[in-house]
Amino acid sequence: MDIHQLKSLVTIARCGTVARAAELLHLSQPAISAHIKQLEEELRVRLFERHARGMSLTPAGEAVFEHAKRALHAVDAIRDEANSLNGEVAGELVIGTVNEPAFLRLPAFLRHMREAAPHVAISLVQATSGAVLKNIEDGVFDAGFVEGKLDGMAVDATLLQPVEFVVGYPAAWRERIPAGPGALVTALALPWIGTSSDCSFHKLTKSLFAHHGHAFTPALRTDDETLLLAMVGQEAGLSLLRRDMLDAHGKGDVCALDGVVVDAGMHFVTAQSPAKPGLLRVAQRAIRRAWPAT
Repeated sequence: MDIHQLKSLVTIARCGTVARAAELLHLSQPAISAHIKQLEEELRVRLFERHARGMSLTPAGEAVFEHAKRALHAVDAIRDEANSLNGEVAGELVIGTVNEPAFLRLPAFLRHMREAAPHVAISLVQATSGAVLKNIEDGVFDAGFVEGKLDGMAVDATLLQPVEFVVGYPAAWRERIPAGPGALVTALALPWIGTSSDCSFHKLTKSLFAHHGHAFTPALRTDDETLLLAMVGQEAGLSLLRRDMLDAHGKGDVCALDGVVVDAGMHFVTAQSPAKPGLLRVAQRAIRRAWPAT
C-alpha cells in the first residue's frame, strides 16, 4: 500500500463519493477507484459499501480508516519537521472555507501566504462548518474557517470576528407577525427555511427553537446563503440570517425580527495536535495580518 491509497480511503470516507474525493485530491475518478480496489485486494477485506447515494465504510473499513488517519498524520509530521530542519517553508495546506471569499478576507490571507511562503501549495475547499470541523478531526483538512459556537470542542480556534444572526422574514408578512414580545412565538409557528444538519445555521436555529420549547422542522433546506436570503424575500419562509448580509443585500424585501439576536463567531480552526505545525504557524501569521483586529 502507499500514501496515495490511504489518502483516497480517508477522503472517500469523509465525503462519501468517489467524485467528490477526486475533486478534493485533484485526481481522476478512475485513479481514486483504482486506489481503493488495490487496497481491498491487498488487505483482502471490503472497505466500502456501494449504494445509490455514494459509499460508506464497512466495519472492516472503519478499522482501517482509523489506522490510515494516524499513518497520514505521521507522514505529514515527518515532512513538516524535515522542512523545518532544512529551513524551508514548503508543502501543502488544505483549508476548509465557508461563506463568501470577501467575508473571510481570503484575498488578503492568500496574498500574505504567498509573500511569506511562496512554495506552499494551498487548496481551498468549500464546505459547511460542521464538515470543516469533521475533516480537520480526520486529517483531511489542515485548517478551516468555522462559523458558529465552538464551546467544548477539542480544537484550537482563533476568533476572527463576532457574528450576529437575526431572524429574517419576508417584508410581505409584516401583518402576520405582531410587534412586541409575542413576535418570536408567532414566527416560530410559520414555515422556516433550514440548512443541512452540519451547518452552523442549523445548529443555531435548532437551539433557538429548543430554547422556546419547539422542535425545528424546516420546510426547505439550502446551504447557499445567497439563495437562503433570496428565498426569504420570495416568501418561502423565515430563516436565521447574518445581519451584515441582510443589511448589504436585503433590498427591502426581507425584515429582521425586532429584539431577537443570536450571537456567534467566525473562527480559524486547526487540530489541537496538527500534523503540520510549521506550515500552520505561517498560516496563522497570515490570518492575523488579514484580520489585524484579532
